[in-house]
Amino acid sequence: MQVPFYNFQELHNAAFREQANARIAKILETNAFVDGEYNHSFETEFAKKQGAKHCLLLANGTDALEIALNVHNVGPGDKVGVPGITFYATVEAILNVGATPVFIDVDIDSGLICPESTKRMIDQHSLKAIMPVHIYGLPAPIAELEKICHPKKVAIIEDAAQAQGTFLGTKPVGSTQNLVTFSFYPTKNLGAAGDAGAILCQDDEHARIIKVIRNHGRGDDSRLGRNSRCDHMQAAILDLKLPTIDQQNQARKNHARSYHQKLSKLPIKLLNEVFLDQSSWHLYPIHLGSPQERMQLQEHLKSKGVASQPFYETALSEMKSVAHFPGEDKMAKALAGRVLCLPMSPFLTEAEIDYVRDSISEFYS
Repeated sequence: MQVPFYNFQELHNAAFREQANARIAKILETNAFVDGEYNHSFETEFAKKQGAKHCLLLANGTDALEIALNVHNVGPGDKVGVPGITFYATVEAILNVGATPVFIDVDIDSGLICPESTKRMIDQHSLKAIMPVHIYGLPAPIAELEKICHPKKVAIIEDAAQAQGTFLGTKPVGSTQNLVTFSFYPTKNLGAAGDAGAILCQDDEHARIIKVIRNHGRGDDSRLGRNSRCDHMQAAILDLKLPTIDQQNQARKNHARSYHQKLSKLPIKLLNEVFLDQSSWHLYPIHLGSPQERMQLQEHLKSKGVASQPFYETALSEMKSVAHFPGEDKMAKALAGRVLCLPMSPFLTEAEIDYVRDSISEFYS
């Protein structure tokens, strides 16, 4: 049996392609290539879905992080806290605005940013902002972080690149008072047909500033802008996918619960079941005893036709380009290289999950 990591074939089936082609043909006929009706439709509906007042589409998720930092006037001389386990784009955005990243350690059981480490880094480094990441789609401890950051006037920018479908308690990610950034890269739960991103916010002035920055600073010559407009074709694809995303995210949660039940007796570490209903399950990670065990299991699964991927093989602080920056990273280093993500998509079948379980069981037997 072959079990794909992402099932794009089913996601972009014939019916979807027919609808997408009709939208693209309409765009070509009307020559509305940048700021079109699908941009406006998606921004309105996505804001509603995520509990935000404003959604501002952008060219990609990395731009969203950088522009969010711009909104908070973060630049040279400022320090920004970033969790030690995340994709490079999070720290890249900090460097691209001229600020200094400070590593914040993570919870060893989840990989999420650690509030206690956050508190220490704020006090030691006078951070201007922090960028907690909803890693794998797991909800970061935003309420705890707000209690730490708000009294000290430290801005929180939520990196929700993997978190469309994630909930903080009963409210969706995007519903806080923070700037919340999304990526719509094709592999995400809600993906475009190329690059796209967005920032969600509640504040009218923040929304105005984001609109100015994304369009070359037009409308406010006191701010340096950039070109970060989301093209109309990407917006059309996102708008087409939006009505079915809740159903697909629920399927992911059902599959995560099935994985959890069927893998629970194997000698691997699973995430706490408290995440089963809260995570978007963009990825389904398992924790292994060592990087060597992770590599061996991955090779075994490959031989059985099961696709899997390591996330993340190193802590940020171990990457040569940023290793010289300060912070805490003990738990991040301990966790790095030990996480393997199993196939996860809305279209997984119970037979495929059983096959993945049996393949892992065979490895350990």
